[in-house]
Amino acid sequence: MIRASGPFRSILFPTDFSKSSEAIAEHVAGIAKTLSTKVWLLSVEPWLEDWHGSSESYFGPLSESSRIKLEQERQTASELRHNLLERVKTQYFSSVDVECCIRSGGVAETVVEFAKEKDIGMIMMATRGLGPRRRFLIGSTTAKVLHDSPCAVWTSPHPQELGPFHPYRHIVIAMDYRKISTVLLVRASEIAERFGADISVYTAIPPLSTTDHGLVVKLKQEIAAALKTNLAHEKLKASVHLIEGNPGEAIGQVATEIAEADLIITGRGHLDEAAGHLRTHNYEIIWNSPCPVITL
Repeated sequence: MIRASGPFRSILFPTDFSKSSEAIAEHVAGIAKTLSTKVWLLSVEPWLEDWHGSSESYFGPLSESSRIKLEQERQTASELRHNLLERVKTQYFSSVDVECCIRSGGVAETVVEFAKEKDIGMIMMATRGLGPRRRFLIGSTTAKVLHDSPCAVWTSPHPQELGPFHPYRHIVIAMDYRKISTVLLVRASEIAERFGADISVYTAIPPLSTTDHGLVVKLKQEIAAALKTNLAHEKLKASVHLIEGNPGEAIGQVATEIAEADLIITGRGHLDEAAGHLRTHNYEIIWNSPCPVITL
């Protein structure tokens, strides 16, 4: 069973009430309902002084009437956000344990801080990208959260193309061949167990400059052996596959044409290392994925 510290102890769904955000609401509710997990609905008011600090003045001193007007506008905006959150709660989360919250500040920073404060297990959010060139349109907020999040992050690169939620059945683990992470294998297997899904481990080796075919074959054999040893040591069942090509494109192609994946799980580099960072190829995996991606 998944540990208490796993990604499904609670879910944070930060929403800006956009079509992209609302498009994944059913999936947030579906996962929460399937796994009996609490959901936090968060709306962030992006006030300028909260981004830069209230000690800095960007508008000069305000008159009393201007200050009162500003406070009234903020109150009106807060009431509107509260009403919108209640609508989302009623429409999508009527059968889920859910709590609404409004915060102000820099959006990405506030989402990350809230996740730390509430010990969130997983953040679920959409990217802004659409179409085959969505790699250049990934939202900066999503990118910052992916980089700085203290917990797992679920993203969908094309939320408006998502079908109705259904429990995951085919999960692809995208493993970096340069560092076989036992922690990633274990946690991804725990997620698969919760959904009753089968898992396949894929690692993509970028085209090598060498023309020595024997060297490439030896490298593949060593990586496959290391993966199988780790799986056996942890008593995990998964098929192992080595492919050649750019990791982001190759994993996306595999998930579409071979594995028919409905979820990809990959690591961000700080499962084993306190100072790790989101690896570059993970953005490419998200951009090219035909299905949602969880980064752990």
